Amino acid sequence: MAVARTAALARAPGVTRKTSLLADWAAAPAEPRGLAEVLLRACEPLSDEMLGNLAATPDDAAAALRRAAFADRVDGSYVPYDWLESFCTALRLPIAEIDGGWDISDGEDVYFCPRVLLADDPDSPDDTRPFVRIDQITRWTEPETGA
Repeated sequence: MAVARTAALARAPGVTRKTSLLADWAAAPAEPRGLAEVLLRACEPLSDEMLGNLAATPDDAAAALRRAAFADRVDGSYVPYDWLESFCTALRLPIAEIDGGWDISDGEDVYFCPRVLLADDPDSPDDTRPFVRIDQITRWTEPETGA
């Protein structure tokens, strides 16, 4: 149900894409440096007020992506969910929790952002928090209608 509601918001007439972050992450090669550059470019037009409301600075979030802190434990590139949620809130992007992740609209399309629970400290594996696996973000596609 959440997917349908967010998808409907994404397709509303007169609504334009509010950010290219999700589209660019979905299209980018799964390489930490490139994914970090996409994040920095997406944050350039944000106002000082918006930047101040992010869970971390864009530079800190990009640096964490480049470091690939989880590379020795799991495959993929990750950003903390609280950072992405604060980014979505700053831009007023609809976000819904669904099985296995989040459904986020950028105004034109809706993207599935997979959730992974990870421990920041490998010595405390039970102390986890949600992350978004950004190298596996995918755009929802409209179902094909048969004739």
